[in-house]
Amino acid sequence: MSKFKFFSLFVLSVALTNGAANNIAAHAAESKVFLMAQNNALSRSDVDQVIAFFEWAFGAQFTPEQRNQYYSIKSNEFNNDPAATKRGIADVINNYKQAIAKPEAEQSRIRQGFNKGFVEQLRKLPNDAEARLLLSVYEAANSKDTASNFSDSSSGVRGISSIVGKWAWARTGSSTYAQGGAFVGANGSRFTYQFQPNGTVEYTGIMNVMSGGCSQQIFQSRKGKVRLSGSTMTINWSPGTFTRDFSCDRSNNYTKAVPAESETYQVRLKTDLGQNQLCLTRKEETCFSPTN
Repeated sequence: MSKFKFFSLFVLSVALTNGAANNIAAHAAESKVFLMAQNNALSRSDVDQVIAFFEWAFGAQFTPEQRNQYYSIKSNEFNNDPAATKRGIADVINNYKQAIAKPEAEQSRIRQGFNKGFVEQLRKLPNDAEARLLLSVYEAANSKDTASNFSDSSSGVRGISSIVGKWAWARTGSSTYAQGGAFVGANGSRFTYQFQPNGTVEYTGIMNVMSGGCSQQIFQSRKGKVRLSGSTMTINWSPGTFTRDFSCDRSNNYTKAVPAESETYQVRLKTDLGQNQLCLTRKEETCFSPTN
C-alpha cells in the first residue's frame, strides 16, 4: 500500500481520536463481487462505501464518470496487491462507521480535521491517479472563496458542504383553551430541511390549525437529491407522503402519496441579528435557521 493510502487512514484515525460529526448514511450499495484474488474478494459495495466516506468528508458528490473511474483505480490496486487493498478498504469503512455514529457537531470537527491534512497531501501527489481524482472531487465542491459562508450580501453557497445540517422555519399562533381553562392546542407551522454531505435532503412540514375545539394537523415528508450551481438549487424529489388528521372528523382522515417532482430555488446564506440563515426563494423568499 502506498504512503498516500497509509496517510489517509492515519489522518482519519487522528480525527476520530480528537472527536467530531454530522449524521450521514452511506450509499446503499449492491454487494456484487467483481474481483477475486488470493482468497480475497472485492465487492462493488466495498468501493461504494469508500466513495460514500469521501463524499461525507468532502461534502461533495462523485459524478457517475468519477465513480466508474474510482472503481477502475481500486480494481487495478486490488490486482496488484489484493490483501493490502482489502485491508485498507476495511480500515476506511470501519473508521467511517465510527465517525457517522457520532453527534453532528463532532462529525463536523472530524471532517474539518481530516480535510485539512488530507487535501494538502493530495496536492503533493500530482502523479497519483487516485490523488488526482479525489482532489478533483473535493475542489468541485470547495474551490470557491473559503472565507465565511455567511454574509448579508451573499448571493450563493459554496457547495453542499456549506449547507449541511438541519434548517427550520417555524411560526406559532393563537392558543385554544377549554371552558375549564385546559389547553386544547395552538395554531402553528414548522418546515424543516436536512441536508446531508452526500447531496441528499429530507424535508418535513407540519401545520396545526385550531377551529373551535377541533384540531386539524397536516404533515408532509419527502426525500430527494440536491444539485447546486451558484445561487441555483435543484431538488429532485422522490415520492413522499401527505397526511391529514382532523380531530373532529376522524373518518375522513387520510394519507396520500406525493408524486416525484423537481423543484428549483434561488438560494443564499446570510446573517440576521447575528444568526446564520439559509434562504430559499421560489415565488417568495423563506429563511431557515440552523437547528440540532
